[in-house]
Amino acid sequence: MVFVLFTCCLFSVTIALGHVPLISSDNGKLTQAMFIPDPTKSWAIYGELHESREVDYYRFEMQKGQGIFISLMKPTNPENRDFMPGFVLMGPGLNKQENIPEYMEQPSGTNTVVVIGKQPEEATYEPFAPSSFYQLAELSIPAPESGTYHIAVYEPSRGGHYSLAIGERETFSLTEWILIPISLISVYQWEGQSLFMIFLPIIVTVAIGLIFFWKKNWMAKSLFEWIGILAGILFLCTGSMVILQMALALSSTKFVQEVLITIIYALLPMILGIAVIRSIMKNRENVDIRKRAYLAALGIIALFVWAGFVVGPVLAVLASIIPDSKNRNIGRTKDKIGS
Repeated sequence: MVFVLFTCCLFSVTIALGHVPLISSDNGKLTQAMFIPDPTKSWAIYGELHESREVDYYRFEMQKGQGIFISLMKPTNPENRDFMPGFVLMGPGLNKQENIPEYMEQPSGTNTVVVIGKQPEEATYEPFAPSSFYQLAELSIPAPESGTYHIAVYEPSRGGHYSLAIGERETFSLTEWILIPISLISVYQWEGQSLFMIFLPIIVTVAIGLIFFWKKNWMAKSLFEWIGILAGILFLCTGSMVILQMALALSSTKFVQEVLITIIYALLPMILGIAVIRSIMKNRENVDIRKRAYLAALGIIALFVWAGFVVGPVLAVLASIIPDSKNRNIGRTKDKIGS
């Protein structure tokens, strides 16, 4: 059952995911332009213009004929309601030379394409984050020449938060995939959420978990149990965080079928958390190789479906190899009684 859900969730999330998240900073001058290492790969860059007439610059290398894809978005929080950024593509061989704002820098020998942002009627729901956003502008063209291209994001009247999607090839390194849960915390902050709001589901889940264990008289009796239970609780925390973020996103957009992807994404960490805790607490005096192998397998699965914020999977695997001091003490007591 766990394996089937894992496969379904992994397939669904891969379809929904698309972009590798990056956080933009200190790129307010052309010479400080943030470098995009592989512009055909799908990136989601989260940035902020702090005031009017401010510009953020990005730089990437393209070969002639490769596809240039750029999409500009903003979050749906009320603080960004009147924020309407646009972007300018600057590079060799472009067939336009449109007027750019006088406060914007332009590399020599380049032409420009100006794309003005427009407010859509409805927000878009993102199932993997989960979040909601307004898609303001988009550009998709083949690179007319090989060389260096720049993107300049600007807003003439005020500052605000924006997201810039670059590239369409959906691929991830192992490190990028595993660290996505950590990156999403920065994304939620970019949306305007406080750290308290982001971590509130974790606080509530831990509190409910402790009360449940106390009521059941299931308090851990060894380091093995403490580590395993903590891993399971962290898995549950992941699911509760996803549910809260889904609720916040749906408050700004309509219900769509992609919500089912988010529900799967939330349920799987919870199922893994329950499975870990049940394994730890069932037949507590018998910590055999099968139980340890089961914990290790759950920890590895959790790592790839973003359960437990990386720490949880590490703890589950650690619990699978750590000695169970409780059992050893029981064995020593039996030996003394027998002698």
